[in-house]
Amino acid sequence: MQFRHTQTATIFYAIGQFFLFALLVTIPVIIIKLDLHVLKNGLSEQSLTEYGEQFLLAATLLCYVIIAKRNPSFRRFGALVIGFFMCMLIRELDKFFDDWMWHGFWVYPASLTAASAMLYALHNRAETLNSFSEFVSHRYFPLLSLGLALLLVFSRLFGMSSLWHDALGDGFVRAAKNVAEEGTELMAYITIFYASLRYTMAMRPVDATDTQQEEAAELCKQSRV
Repeated sequence: MQFRHTQTATIFYAIGQFFLFALLVTIPVIIIKLDLHVLKNGLSEQSLTEYGEQFLLAATLLCYVIIAKRNPSFRRFGALVIGFFMCMLIRELDKFFDDWMWHGFWVYPASLTAASAMLYALHNRAETLNSFSEFVSHRYFPLLSLGLALLLVFSRLFGMSSLWHDALGDGFVRAAKNVAEEGTELMAYITIFYASLRYTMAMRPVDATDTQQEEAAELCKQSRV
C-alpha cells in the first residue's frame, strides 16, 4: 500500500508540475495582450512587459541574496551571481538612467557592480570555485541555463530585424518583431526566476557556527596528515 501511495503521489506531482508550467508559459501572452489591447502602449519602455521583466529580475536577485544570507560559504560565488543579475537589472533600467543622468550612463554603475563582485569573489578563489561547482551540480541549474540561453541567445536571434524582413517581406511591421522578441524575453525571465526560486527553496540554511566547526575539523585532518 505504501508503494502504491508513493506512485500515486509521484504521478500527481508530475501532473501538477505540468499545469504549473502551462500556467507560467501563458503569463507572457496575457501581459502582452494587456499591453496591446488594453493599455495600447505598443510595448514601450513604460509597458507591463518591461515592468514585468524588471520585477522578475529584481525577484531573481533577491533569491540569491537570500541564499547568500543563509549560507556563508556561498557568498563569494554568490557575489558573482548577484552582480551578474544586478548588471542585467541596471541594463533593463537604462531608460531611467538616461532620463536621470545622460544617455548610456547605465554602463558606469554596471561596471562598478561587476568589478566589485569579481574582486570580492577572487579574494578567496578556493571557496568561490567550491561554491561554483556545487551551484552547477544542482538539479535546477539546467533549467536556469535554459532560461539564460533563451534570454541571451534565442531572443536576440529570434528578434533580428533581418529575420522578420525575410519572413514578412513588404508586409514587415516592427510591432510583430517586438512582440516576438519581448515575449521570448519575458518567458526567459520567468524561467530564470522559477529556477532561482526552486533553488532557494531547496537550499538548506547553514549556521555560521556549523561552517566554522567544519573548517576547524578540516584543518585538524590536514594537520594530522
